[in-house]
Amino acid sequence: SEATFDHCQPLSTSAAIMGATKRMSAEEKRKVILGIYHKTKQVYTEKEITALVAKAGVNVNSIPDVHQSLIDDNLVEKEKIGGSNYFW
Repeated sequence: SEATFDHCQPLSTSAAIMGATKRMSAEEKRKVILGIYHKTKQVYTEKEITALVAKAGVNVNSIPDVHQSLIDDNLVEKEKIGGSNYFW
């Protein structure tokens, strides 16, 4: 007799679900980061803002470059105080 495993999903279904998320464009990432700053109106350390942006769905590896582009475009302020950088 042949055993059946109805409770198991085929791998292709799981892969399709995981692949269904659309990649965020650089502009979308910029909007997510700016949205966090505008909504909260707070000052963050690099670690804090990275965690919030990652939680909002931006790939953690792309956050530093996108964040730096916002600083370069004068949309985010950066200040070094002592040994720490602060962003707002």
